[in-house]
Amino acid sequence: MLKDLDDSFIIDLRYASTNNFTGKIIYPVPVCAIRKETGEKLVKAHNIFKKDGFRIKVWDAYRPLHVQRILFEACPYNDYVAKPPEKPITSGFRPRHNNGMAVDITLVDKDGNELEMPSDFDDFSERGKLSYKYMTKEARKNVDYLHKVMNSVGFRSYENEWWHFVDNIEEPTPYLDIPLEAFLR
Repeated sequence: MLKDLDDSFIIDLRYASTNNFTGKIIYPVPVCAIRKETGEKLVKAHNIFKKDGFRIKVWDAYRPLHVQRILFEACPYNDYVAKPPEKPITSGFRPRHNNGMAVDITLVDKDGNELEMPSDFDDFSERGKLSYKYMTKEARKNVDYLHKVMNSVGFRSYENEWWHFVDNIEEPTPYLDIPLEAFLR
């Protein structure tokens, strides 16, 4: 779990609440699981942000495959919610939430206030895109800073979602369907 690597992250798992695009609680428990190597990269980024007076707020990390199906049914647009495989696959994996190799994050100041960004989490409009041309100067500065640091420690940005980052590892692990409750101690 991410808190085992660094307990100073702010964890606000949106799918463990009704504050998400479905309006429903999707995760039965607010557990922030992540692949260890991906989490270690996130800790590196977090340390850079902390030196500058900021912290990472995590909205999502590992997502069980059965949850991916629920989210895709609610938003069947592959540009925003990756279509899960219909049956188990044995190759061709990519870094995704389903293998703990992707994170959805934003930045907060020393008081826990979110920095200005072009949109809220899971805004599937033009405002969620990195190329959104009408964002304020402050939002552009914050998005650019977020992406510069995340890219510098080994994450790739995703054009359609300013908050989404995937581990830039060459050999992704298989997709998992381990319920989040299994991570509780």
